[in-house]
Amino acid sequence: MAMVIMLLLVSICLSNPAAAQRKTDTITLYNGDRITGEIKSLLGGRLSFSTDAMGTIDIEWKEIASIDSNYNYELRLDNGERFFGSVKPGSIAGTVALDDVFGQKNFSWQEVVEIRPVEESLVDRIDIYVAANYAFTKASGVAQTEFRADLSYEDERTLNALNSRVTVSDSDDDSTASSRVNLSRKVWTDRAAMYRLVFGGYETNDELGLDYRLSLGAGLGRYFIETPRSELIGSVSLQALEERSNGGDTQESAEGVFTLGYSRWRFDSPELKLKLDASVYPSLTESGRVRADSSATLRWEMISDLFWDFSAWGSYDNSTVEQEAAGSFDWGVTTGVGWSF
Repeated sequence: MAMVIMLLLVSICLSNPAAAQRKTDTITLYNGDRITGEIKSLLGGRLSFSTDAMGTIDIEWKEIASIDSNYNYELRLDNGERFFGSVKPGSIAGTVALDDVFGQKNFSWQEVVEIRPVEESLVDRIDIYVAANYAFTKASGVAQTEFRADLSYEDERTLNALNSRVTVSDSDDDSTASSRVNLSRKVWTDRAAMYRLVFGGYETNDELGLDYRLSLGAGLGRYFIETPRSELIGSVSLQALEERSNGGDTQESAEGVFTLGYSRWRFDSPELKLKLDASVYPSLTESGRVRADSSATLRWEMISDLFWDFSAWGSYDNSTVEQEAAGSFDWGVTTGVGWSF
């Protein structure tokens, strides 16, 4: 499943020629130097700027006195507010002015967490990350192979994501597999840092005796921390499930969903990104049943867009669909390479 998704995404990427680049944005540094090029993004306290003469360079945000562009951007502030418009030099050095349909707003450098171009083409709004990982423990004779594919699409009002993972464990005596595909859609609200959430998923797990699990839910989420180098988000939701065990038993249920996610990144060389996620699912229809998921990923850029990838995950269910299943807990740890495009 994940391999099909990855091949499809690569085909889409290769079949669409890149849009012609415009390099008419201007950056002025505090020492008076002016650089003309294209603003790619601001994140982690560094502005990525594409030029004809020097290629793409990263400039410390604190070294920039002003920026000027006629193109549209999303500005995200440290309090969670989002604004859309063109960016202009502020009233004083170290500030940025944003022009939108409501007029001009001025923000200090310290307030701005992210600047993201509002791309016009569909392909330019898509971010893709694929990884292939492997782990082998000689003492136990167990090998794990994992494939992951993450795709996201963001526009002015929504963030849409598809995350998939397939893990195969081989030992001298047995072979088991687990897989997961999650779809989610965040819709920004008028309240700063708040968003509405709609999501669905498909999951299988031999270790938990799960033939399949289908889920569909909705809820509310919030960004609790947003800084140039980290973020903490959480959500509260309700979801409906349909599950079938490897033995053929099927059941339907409803759950609460509590999630917490923390990310921290560094865009100096080498680029690093750490992401931790945890979810708890107390059942609303089955007394005493609780499920939980957790994951950790670490990406370390080796060369441009090629990453060393570390992944760990765990799944827990204190009342598996098939009571004779091998256990209530399954986990995996793998390492390998990932590619961002």
